[in-house]
Amino acid sequence: MRRALMLVAGVAAVIGLTGGEAMGAAGTVARPGAVAGGVLPKGFLLYEAEAAGPSKPWETWHVSDRVGQRLDVNPCGDDPAPKGRAAARGITHTVENDYTTEQVIIYRDRSAARKAMSSLRADLERCATHKGTGHDGYSYKWKKTAIGDDALRVGGFFFESRVRYVVVRKGRALALYSGTGMVTSRLLPSHFRPLVKDARTMAGKLCRLRHVCD
Repeated sequence: MRRALMLVAGVAAVIGLTGGEAMGAAGTVARPGAVAGGVLPKGFLLYEAEAAGPSKPWETWHVSDRVGQRLDVNPCGDDPAPKGRAAARGITHTVENDYTTEQVIIYRDRSAARKAMSSLRADLERCATHKGTGHDGYSYKWKKTAIGDDALRVGGFFFESRVRYVVVRKGRALALYSGTGMVTSRLLPSHFRPLVKDARTMAGKLCRLRHVCD
């Protein structure tokens, strides 16, 4: 079964994104605003503080700094190529079968970040539709979105759920926000509004990191 199908199950999606690492794995750096030693500054992601706070019995938070973590939108189910990555952090919040994710990946240079976006587009083209019965079938739709240097909004259509994604490149970094929820094949902007808002906020924050937008 392809990785895309696992996104339908919230807990499985958590494991795929974070590698099962719990909160506390995030590293620290000596100087805020620097991407040093392959580690993002602690507390840099938008939902880190919430992830670190007390959890309700029906929810789980997972945070990972694993550089080789999969991008949450992964239509072909491929493992990532960590080559070219300098740092990464992913957060997944799961409530029963619903989930949201936040990922920030810093690449060694702009060229590597551009290649990552090109690779994502190629995967969407190559694996946009898997015609199967029941849980085996899924499809993706996507559109260019005006955020940062380059961005896409993507809808994932699965047997029992739909997932919205917004991916933005700013300088040599990629940020992704996703979550289960209503989305149609028209990819209406209203269905992506909270994710777009977060992506815009993060695109602005990324330039505060030394050498990310230089």
